Amino acid sequence: MQPTNLDITEARNQFNRLDERLREEKVVRITRHGRPVFAVIDNEYLSALLETIEVMADPEAHRLLLESLDDIRAGRLHDHEAVKRELLDD
Repeated sequence: MQPTNLDITEARNQFNRLDERLREEKVVRITRHGRPVFAVIDNEYLSALLETIEVMADPEAHRLLLESLDDIRAGRLHDHEAVKRELLDD
Protein backbone atom coordinates (compact mmCIF):
# COMPACT_ATOMS: atom_id res chain seq x y z
CA MET A 1 0.00 0.00 0.00
CA GLN A 2 1.44 3.32 -1.08
CA PRO A 3 0.64 6.22 1.28
CA THR A 4 -1.13 9.28 -0.08
CA ASN A 5 0.88 12.50 0.02
CA LEU A 6 -0.74 15.61 1.44
CA ASP A 7 0.91 19.03 1.68
CA ILE A 8 1.19 20.25 5.27
CA THR A 9 -0.97 23.31 4.57
CA GLU A 10 -3.73 21.12 3.16
CA ALA A 11 -3.30 18.71 6.10
CA ARG A 12 -3.88 21.60 8.51
CA ASN A 13 -7.02 22.55 6.59
CA GLN A 14 -8.28 18.94 6.67
CA PHE A 15 -7.14 18.09 10.22
CA ASN A 16 -10.68 17.62 11.57
CA ARG A 17 -11.48 15.20 8.73
CA LEU A 18 -8.23 13.22 8.57
CA ASP A 19 -9.75 10.42 10.65
CA GLU A 20 -12.37 9.90 7.94
CA ARG A 21 -9.68 9.81 5.28
CA LEU A 22 -7.68 7.24 7.28
CA ARG A 23 -10.57 4.78 7.22
CA GLU A 24 -9.89 4.31 3.52
CA GLU A 25 -6.21 5.13 3.11
CA LYS A 26 -4.72 3.93 6.46
CA VAL A 27 -1.60 6.13 5.98
CA VAL A 28 -1.35 9.75 4.86
CA ARG A 29 2.17 11.10 4.34
CA ILE A 30 2.46 14.81 5.13
CA THR A 31 4.89 16.76 2.96
CA ARG A 32 6.52 20.16 3.12
CA HIS A 33 7.79 21.56 -0.17
CA GLY A 34 7.26 18.13 -1.74
CA ARG A 35 9.37 16.26 0.84
CA PRO A 36 7.86 13.86 3.36
CA VAL A 37 8.12 15.16 6.94
CA PHE A 38 5.80 12.83 8.87
CA ALA A 39 2.83 10.52 8.49
CA VAL A 40 -0.61 10.21 10.01
CA ILE A 41 -1.64 6.59 10.42
CA ASP A 42 -4.85 4.82 11.37
CA ASN A 43 -4.51 3.54 14.95
CA GLU A 44 -5.74 -0.01 14.22
CA TYR A 45 -3.37 -0.25 11.27
CA LEU A 46 -0.50 0.98 13.46
CA SER A 47 -1.32 -1.65 16.10
CA ALA A 48 -1.27 -4.39 13.45
CA LEU A 49 2.07 -3.15 12.09
CA LEU A 50 3.63 -3.04 15.55
CA GLU A 51 2.38 -6.55 16.31
CA THR A 52 3.81 -7.80 13.02
CA ILE A 53 7.16 -6.17 13.76
CA GLU A 54 7.16 -7.74 17.22
CA VAL A 55 6.53 -11.23 15.80
CA MET A 56 9.12 -10.81 13.06
CA ALA A 57 11.71 -9.57 15.58
CA ASP A 58 11.21 -12.61 17.85
CA PRO A 59 13.17 -15.49 16.28
CA GLU A 60 11.05 -18.19 17.93
CA ALA A 61 7.73 -16.56 16.98
CA HIS A 62 9.01 -16.02 13.43
CA ARG A 63 10.09 -19.67 13.20
CA LEU A 64 6.68 -20.85 14.42
CA LEU A 65 4.90 -18.59 11.93
CA LEU A 66 6.95 -19.98 9.03
CA GLU A 67 6.36 -23.52 10.28
CA SER A 68 2.61 -22.86 10.40
CA LEU A 69 2.65 -21.55 6.85
CA ASP A 70 4.49 -24.70 5.73
CA ASP A 71 1.84 -26.81 7.46
CA ILE A 72 -0.94 -24.95 5.66
CA ARG A 73 0.76 -25.34 2.27
CA ALA A 74 1.28 -29.05 2.94
CA GLY A 75 -2.36 -29.54 3.93
CA ARG A 76 -1.55 -30.43 7.53
CA LEU A 77 -4.72 -28.89 8.89
CA HIS A 78 -7.23 -29.83 11.56
CA ASP A 79 -10.92 -28.96 11.54
CA HIS A 80 -11.71 -26.61 14.41
CA GLU A 81 -14.93 -28.37 15.39
CA ALA A 82 -13.27 -31.81 15.34
CA VAL A 83 -10.44 -30.62 17.59
CA LYS A 84 -12.93 -28.97 19.93
CA ARG A 85 -14.98 -32.19 20.20
CA GLU A 86 -11.83 -34.21 20.81
CA LEU A 87 -10.69 -31.88 23.58
CA LEU A 88 -14.10 -31.90 25.26
CA ASP A 89 -14.27 -35.72 25.14
CA ASP A 90 -11.02 -36.07 27.12
